[in-house]
Amino acid sequence: MPSPPASSNVLPLRPREHEDAARVAITWLAERHRKGWRNAFEALLDHWRPEGPEDGWQLDEDGMSMVSINAGEWLIARGQIHARGGLREINSYLLGRDGPNLSPGQKAWIEQLRLRPLRPYRVTEVHAGQGLTLVDELDAQAEPLAVRERSGSQSVRPGMLLGVRIMRVGDGGDGHLELSGAVYPFAKLGETQLLTRLRQVLVDAASLGLDADTLRDRAETEIARAWLAQWFAPAPLPQLRDAATGDTMLLVTDHYRVHDALALAATLAAQPDVDGDARQGWHRQTRGSDGLVRSLVTINPGADADRIEVFCRTLHLADEGRAWFQALAGSAVQHLTREIADPAASLARAHAGGDGDAPRAAAPPSPDLPPEVVAQAMAQFIRRHYANWCDETIPVLGGITPRQAIATPAGLERVKGLLREYEDGERRQSTAQGRPAVSYQFLWDALGIAK
Repeated sequence: MPSPPASSNVLPLRPREHEDAARVAITWLAERHRKGWRNAFEALLDHWRPEGPEDGWQLDEDGMSMVSINAGEWLIARGQIHARGGLREINSYLLGRDGPNLSPGQKAWIEQLRLRPLRPYRVTEVHAGQGLTLVDELDAQAEPLAVRERSGSQSVRPGMLLGVRIMRVGDGGDGHLELSGAVYPFAKLGETQLLTRLRQVLVDAASLGLDADTLRDRAETEIARAWLAQWFAPAPLPQLRDAATGDTMLLVTDHYRVHDALALAATLAAQPDVDGDARQGWHRQTRGSDGLVRSLVTINPGADADRIEVFCRTLHLADEGRAWFQALAGSAVQHLTREIADPAASLARAHAGGDGDAPRAAAPPSPDLPPEVVAQAMAQFIRRHYANWCDETIPVLGGITPRQAIATPAGLERVKGLLREYEDGERRQSTAQGRPAVSYQFLWDALGIAK
């Protein structure tokens, strides 16, 4: 599926020349062709509506307003209407001699709506009241796009997936990109289903030899249907599995008391598959069949000088890692406790009203603890959680590691977007908990990139 074209045969719009184009067009259609417009609108919603709900449209006022805006723009861009004795393409009809009285700028805007596809974009940066940086979710090589958006930039956050049309306004030094007006935002747990469907559309298009116009129609319909489905039923929770082993993800930490730090450090330094030192911690790594190096065990300094923490990302790896580590360390350490955090449970809490995908402690902080102590505990938890992040394969990066992704401008922006998403989630979570926010600067530094 190609990226939206940088230019077209449409004359470039001058800033503000296109204002009210959609409103004028919809008002004219609703007044001149009331029955045809109503029938087209209802037919489109029936086409979008997910299977299941049988009791009508149970949406609040804001929900119905968003549906009306999105459906209205869709019809202007791609819809049909029965008018003047026949079925007409709405976009061509609006621009023809029998259409409404539109200014040249409004006509150019409506024509551009037909040319600009509705596509999924990931928000990587937000400048509140000014604009957004977006990356094409289906084209990993597409350059990031800076889009002016005053109202929408107040509510979106880094990491959000949006279905939008991106319009070009002006040319030369005055040229910039804007959102068309219709926006299809996706909840974090709802986007997986959409992206799976869109990728299947691409596979089907290749096998069936679909033309570009049919491919676009199918992809845009999937975006609208998946967006609307969120209003009727919550998205299913994804199963979290480790990419390397296929095992269920569990964040397992074994806590040890260190009796002989020098002997432990010497033993670990002698292992050919272990890197690190006592100050930064150690990593036991392995190279998989795909050629990627992944962590088996991470050994981190503990909260106290005589403590260490052995972290693994699945229960199977933790059991193997514990046996390996204790056989290696011998009497230099003593096992104390095991802590298990379930990321799926954290996602379930987030789905019920939490703070997205930011890592969480296994339990909420005690109100008796000083905020600084809670922040310190969260900092340790976050550093363990992201100990090998730079060299772990990340699904939203197309299955490559952040360190690999930053080799291209498109990949660099996607990695920055992920880090901004983590930081935004931590800011919101720390504010809710009344504690200082934990810095993710260590990940920026580890990759050697600037904000």
